[in-house]
Amino acid sequence: MWLTEQFRQTRMGLGRSLAFFGIPGALMVFGVRVLVPYTMERGWPLIVSFPLFLWAPVIALCLLVVGGFYATRTREQTFAERFRFRRISGRTWLWIVGGFFVVQVFELLFSPTRLLLSEFFLFSPPVHTPELFHPALRIEDGPSHLFGQPMEGQWWLILFWMGWLVINIGGEEILWRGYALPLQERAFGKHAWLVNGILWNLMVHAFMPWAFLSLLPISLILPYLAQRQQNTWVGVIIHGVGNLLFLGLIIAGIAG
Repeated sequence: MWLTEQFRQTRMGLGRSLAFFGIPGALMVFGVRVLVPYTMERGWPLIVSFPLFLWAPVIALCLLVVGGFYATRTREQTFAERFRFRRISGRTWLWIVGGFFVVQVFELLFSPTRLLLSEFFLFSPPVHTPELFHPALRIEDGPSHLFGQPMEGQWWLILFWMGWLVINIGGEEILWRGYALPLQERAFGKHAWLVNGILWNLMVHAFMPWAFLSLLPISLILPYLAQRQQNTWVGVIIHGVGNLLFLGLIIAGIAG
C-alpha cells in the first residue's frame, strides 16, 4: 500500500528527492567500497563484482519505478508519455548537438580536477578502482585493462561495454530525467533541473567523488536541456554519446 501511494504522488519535493537519489547512491557507494573488495578477496573477478554491485541498485529501482507505473496508472497513459520519450524535432536536435559539445569542452577543461581532488583522503579512489575510472588515467594513453581484464585481443569486451551502456544510460535517464524530473518540476518549478543535477552529481556519483567537479558540466547541462525541451531523449543522447566515446579507447586497447 505504501509503495502504491508513493507512485501516485504527483510531486517530488526535497525530502522525496533526497531519498530517491540518496538511497541508491548510498547503496552504490557501499557496493563499490565494501562488497567489491569483499568478493574479490574470495575470488570474484573485478569485471563481475564491480558492475554487479554498482548497477544493482539502479536496476532494482528502475524495475520498481517502471513496474509501479504500470501497476498504478489510472488511464491509458503510455510509457513514452509518462517518461517523456517524445519525438525529437529539428530544434531539439540543435539543442542536443550544442549541449553535447559544451559538455565535452567543459569536461575536458575540468578533467585535471580529478587528480587534484584524489589527493585528498575523502576523495581518493580505492585500490580496486577500474583503470577506466581512475583519476590518474591519461586519455591519450588509454587503458590496458577493462575492469581488471587485460584488453589486448579480447573483442568480447566490446559487447560487455555495450551492455554496460544500456544499463548505465537507460537506467539512469529513465530514473533521474524520465521519472524524477517531471515530479520535481511540480515542486521546484523552473529550478527543478538544478535540484536534479546537483543531487545526481553529489549522490548518484558519490562512488567516485574525485569526479565531482569534472562531472558538474553534464550534471547541470543535461537536466537543464531535458527540462527545457521536455524530452528525456535529450539526456539519453548526450549522456549516451559521451560514454560511447570510451568505445574508441576500448577498441584501441583490444587491438593493442
